[in-house]
Amino acid sequence: MRSLKLYFEMGQLTEVLFRENSGEEYRRSIRGKTGGAFRFAGSFQWTSAVKALGLLVARAALSPQNSAMQGHGGSLAASLDYAISKQPVWITEMFGCDQQGISFARRLVLRTNPERKRPGPVVLAVNHVYLPTSAIEVFVDGQRCDENSLRQLIASLEGTPYVPAVEEPAKIAANG
Repeated sequence: MRSLKLYFEMGQLTEVLFRENSGEEYRRSIRGKTGGAFRFAGSFQWTSAVKALGLLVARAALSPQNSAMQGHGGSLAASLDYAISKQPVWITEMFGCDQQGISFARRLVLRTNPERKRPGPVVLAVNHVYLPTSAIEVFVDGQRCDENSLRQLIASLEGTPYVPAVEEPAKIAANG
């Protein structure tokens, strides 16, 4: 089964583990110019495309129905769309390629109006048929994210204030 694990520290993506098939080992990518001490790991730098990838996956982990992101030129969504189209080394190291050399990132992220060839924004979403929400794990400072920590991470990546979710009255009454 496919799986994707994202690790964040201090609000930035630092490590990605991706497995295409259950029999395979995870592909590991580390933030930096090279894998360094992690000799068999790929690498990536903190760019707007990487930030968009982290945000898109975190949104999908929180709420698959409301996870799409969109944008025009210069936006996070446009940056990730461009990276998926051009297949830079970091994206192929992170996700791998099929036998034709096409990055699995193209299967992972659904795109409407790719490369903005028509007027309007590009729209991106995680392909939940390819990677179910249950196969996504997000960690912040070594701890697996719950709903509130995912909301906090998403707000941080979006640059918006974090507003804790309001508990429903039935939950408050039950907790007494």
